[in-house]
Amino acid sequence: MFLSVPGICLSQSTLSQNQDGFNGELMDGFMNMEPSKDSTVVERVVSHEYSQWIINADTGLPEEIEPDSLHHLFQYAHLTEGAEGSYSHLGNMGSPRLSRLYFERKEIPSFMFDSPFDFWIRQPSDFRFSDTKTPMLKIDYYKGGDKRTGEERVKGFFAANFGKKTGIGFDLDYLLGRGRYENQSTSFFDSRLYAYHRTDAYSIHVSVNRDKMKMAENGGILDPRYITNPEAMAEGRKQYSAEDIPFRLYNNWSNLERKQALLNQSILLSKQISYLDSIGDTVLTRRRTIEYGKVAHTLEIGKLSRKYQSWSQPDFYYGRTFLNNDSVDRASNFYVTNTLSFSLLEGFSKWAVAGLSAYVGFEHQNFSMPDTIGGDWSNEYMRRWGENNLFVGGHLERKTGENLSFSADAKTVILGDEIGDIKINGRIELNHKLFRKDAELGADVTVSALTPSFFMENYHSTFSWWDNSLDKELRTRIGGWLEIGKTGTRLSVDVESVSNYTYLKNTGIGYDNGSGTEIPTYNITAVQDNGSIQILSAQLRQNLKAGPLHWDNVVTWQFSGDRDVIPLPALNVFSDLYFKFIYYKRLHMEIGANATYFTRYSAPSYSPAVGMYHLQSSQCIQEVGGYPLITGYLNCYIRGVRFYVMYYHANDGLFNNTDSFIVPGYPANPGMLKFGLSWPLFD
Repeated sequence: MFLSVPGICLSQSTLSQNQDGFNGELMDGFMNMEPSKDSTVVERVVSHEYSQWIINADTGLPEEIEPDSLHHLFQYAHLTEGAEGSYSHLGNMGSPRLSRLYFERKEIPSFMFDSPFDFWIRQPSDFRFSDTKTPMLKIDYYKGGDKRTGEERVKGFFAANFGKKTGIGFDLDYLLGRGRYENQSTSFFDSRLYAYHRTDAYSIHVSVNRDKMKMAENGGILDPRYITNPEAMAEGRKQYSAEDIPFRLYNNWSNLERKQALLNQSILLSKQISYLDSIGDTVLTRRRTIEYGKVAHTLEIGKLSRKYQSWSQPDFYYGRTFLNNDSVDRASNFYVTNTLSFSLLEGFSKWAVAGLSAYVGFEHQNFSMPDTIGGDWSNEYMRRWGENNLFVGGHLERKTGENLSFSADAKTVILGDEIGDIKINGRIELNHKLFRKDAELGADVTVSALTPSFFMENYHSTFSWWDNSLDKELRTRIGGWLEIGKTGTRLSVDVESVSNYTYLKNTGIGYDNGSGTEIPTYNITAVQDNGSIQILSAQLRQNLKAGPLHWDNVVTWQFSGDRDVIPLPALNVFSDLYFKFIYYKRLHMEIGANATYFTRYSAPSYSPAVGMYHLQSSQCIQEVGGYPLITGYLNCYIRGVRFYVMYYHANDGLFNNTDSFIVPGYPANPGMLKFGLSWPLFD
């Protein structure tokens, strides 16, 4: 019940009447009455709107992207295995990873050691610039496990604008994984600064970043039976905890350091046209400005390095030693890329149904690593190699079509060490009715002939050494998909034929560790297959729901024409069952569990000396897979704040199947309670 008086709304009180004769309702209302507002004071409304974009490294044009604010799937944001569990890794957060899905794998970059850390590493062309109406600070915090063996991550960015044209900001990302198993720790730190100024005629973007990573290398478990048959290893007398299981390497470390800078400038091209307009009997001449193109210049500079420190290793762990044990086991890459582009904007005339860009660029690279004179350790020195390439390319894209959109890219090296390299890809999407439901049909095609990266041709280190003359890799890929949003269905099929496939292989032998178990010796080298291999993949995404109950599924089937060279699991499944509802009109909640499963196969293993995944030794094969990894979670969202609680690997020790190896020699982490929070703050 409410009592109204002019200008005041009085709420009912539990008091009836006090000793002084004041009515309790009036008294309570008076005490809770808000002070009258000053008519001269204007309330400040804080806007929570902001936009983000990246700079295309080739065309130099900004590309708008959606800010990271989705509630669904937020609980997977900090998992190294990815949102749908398709990446294999060494167990600890931030450890090197490799996708089990062939068509999810990216091209190996010039500095190939970046490849296993794409969970953490961002290239300058992937950096997000932000435009916000009010200063904002977004903080993500993640924690799993305890202080001794747990993992933490603090990630955030600050963005502020000076007027509508100028903005600054910085990103920080710190990751610390202490490791459930011995000698498994990871420590990453990524810092980025940016500034931009955008006017109608001229724009400039600048960003710089420095990344540092340090990871302990434990070389894999000493005996797989500590996981697959722990009773036999304990001889029935005690149970091993994760921290007590012995691994093969101690006092071995990998370090990555990356310094990069990006400068992008663009000039808007426009023209004025005159046209006649009439108001009544009066005829007027008016002018209109048409923006038809852009000229852009992009400069990118980077210095990337990897160092491997091995203070001790057991006998037979590495097959050969090429340098002194106290040698500087380092590889580095310095590069400078200059690109000049000209773009015609989509829609500037009725004939411009798509945007068109042409560009020319020059890239200089220096590589350095140890070498010897005549194979003599006493004549060891740091040797440098140089590469120069002049490339041209074009980009065609239509974004604004209601039913049809498409894009096409072509890039080739016309002069330099990689002359003749070419890559062409095209993509088309069509919105159409199918069975009376809105559907999206799409297809993409990629054809390429590319020289393998420098370090796949040449690599020198203490425990691995090769110098190859490799042919260009030839790839032809065709893919298509059908998506029906109303039924939550997406079906995609991809096929690729690859010739001269280049990969890393362990040529070391296996040996008995004294208990009848074969474990590998590592001698990694780069190999090129001389034939042609076909890979086929079909993937079905099907999301089902009945009221608040949701069941999302991703099932991927794969076929490799040569499993000895490109081993793939025949089946990879991700299934997520959860209840989704709104509590008390504001708190959005998802409560459920997901499971990841893949069939057994001879998966690639990992080498600490090279820091890359490779094929296993043919004399010592360990198959992995056939083990479901289940995680339960509570995922929430309220007023822009996202948070979750999960229990990772909830089925640890519950079933008879204890073979939890995801990578040969590296078991999945035991069960762990994890928590995550994302909080955007606006001034």
